[in-house]
Amino acid sequence: MGATEISAAWSAAQPVIEALIALGLPGVVLMLAAIPALVVALAFVMNYRHAKKMEAVLEAYRKDTRIILDEMGAKHAEVTEFYRKNVSLVKNYERMTDLLQTLVINNTRAMEHLSTIIEHRSIS
Repeated sequence: MGATEISAAWSAAQPVIEALIALGLPGVVLMLAAIPALVVALAFVMNYRHAKKMEAVLEAYRKDTRIILDEMGAKHAEVTEFYRKNVSLVKNYERMTDLLQTLVINNTRAMEHLSTIIEHRSIS
């Protein structure tokens, strides 16, 4: 380190040293005691900022969750309606098959009866 560098460092430190001397021993002690308080205050400020950010994230999460639940509710309602319509369709299909079965049975009986009539006419 050269003489000019030492001189520049001394001139930069001189105002700080003069301020410390002006404060006196109680001022310097008080300033040293304030350092932990500043650290604690800084920690509180950082914690407060973090808490605010977490609140914003949580609110966004709640909003997204509500939107998703609303969408799922709507989809569930659609599926429920689709199921109800399918049940109705199956019941109608069962009724239709019963009616078709009755129709086939009646047609078969009618054909048997017609066949019997034709047989009796051909015999006579």
